[in-house]
Amino acid sequence: MKAIVLHAKNDLRYEDVADVSITKSTQVLVKMLYGGICGSDKHYYSLGANGSFEVKHPFVLGHEGSGIVEEVGADVKSVKKGDMVVFRPALACGHCKFCNKGMYRYCENATHFGSASTMPHTPGIFSEYAVAEEVQCLKVVDVDPKVAALAEPLSVAFAGAHALGNIMGRNVAVMGAGPVGTLCALAIKSLGVKSVTVFDVRNAPLEACKKAGLENVCNTLEEPEKVAEFCEHKGYFDAGLDATGNGQACTTLMKMITPEGVLSQVGMYPTGRTPQDLGPFLNKGLVWHSVFRFYEEFDAAVNALNNHLFDPSSIITDVVDAKDCMKGMNAAMSPDAIKVLYKLKLS
Repeated sequence: MKAIVLHAKNDLRYEDVADVSITKSTQVLVKMLYGGICGSDKHYYSLGANGSFEVKHPFVLGHEGSGIVEEVGADVKSVKKGDMVVFRPALACGHCKFCNKGMYRYCENATHFGSASTMPHTPGIFSEYAVAEEVQCLKVVDVDPKVAALAEPLSVAFAGAHALGNIMGRNVAVMGAGPVGTLCALAIKSLGVKSVTVFDVRNAPLEACKKAGLENVCNTLEEPEKVAEFCEHKGYFDAGLDATGNGQACTTLMKMITPEGVLSQVGMYPTGRTPQDLGPFLNKGLVWHSVFRFYEEFDAAVNALNNHLFDPSSIITDVVDAKDCMKGMNAAMSPDAIKVLYKLKLS
């Protein structure tokens, strides 16, 4: 079968790899349809590493995607051949101290599709076929397969929203209108907030937010006076979520949150870009929750898609055939891109 394989930094190829097949009674064989290019995929390609996980040998990228069940193991009950499914990419071991506490996202022995965290590296799902455990698959019904491929980042978004606690009737700010930030704002809006306002320094993603139904947006470079108003009187928003990876942006967000408000931190800060001014955090008794991956939020995300609570399709800026993998990656690396998908299905 064909797959998108990263050989080393800046060396991405669409090539033949070994066919995959079910080897356990609990596994599912999936014919892939679409795969979303994530920030980690871009890091592996452009840096040869994602954080401390360095690429040691060629491996298939990708952990966001949708596909059609081709075959199921004898013990699989929740999905059947012909079902469209999406994936929870992390597989917990089930027996470490964190798994025993039900804290599966912190599993010490977890594997993750398309990750160099293990040796050998765990192959991803940017391929014609993929094999997953039943517990990693959820069925989607009457959902555009391109939109279904957003289930994984949408799960991260619900994890970020979950970290804010009870936000019904509250005013919430989201800093960053990238794919995760926009999905976070949609997840937050679906939870009964009074308002959600999205901030970014680029107009294109803010326009995509509007198309998705997020009416309140602000360009922090072009509307500094509006930002200043939100910072007055110790802040306007009851809660905020940072999805920028930029410490300066997070500090601005802290200034806009009222005393004893909650801040949800989604994603990691690159070296040198952590918040340098923690005064707004320390002086207002804010609660700051870091968000690492997700687990039970996967069900919430798929339920939101199945029930058509919102339409996140506006964040998809390009769909590229897998055979043109370099074109797709370059599109995803563009500052004008929000979410780029690979078309993985057989012709």
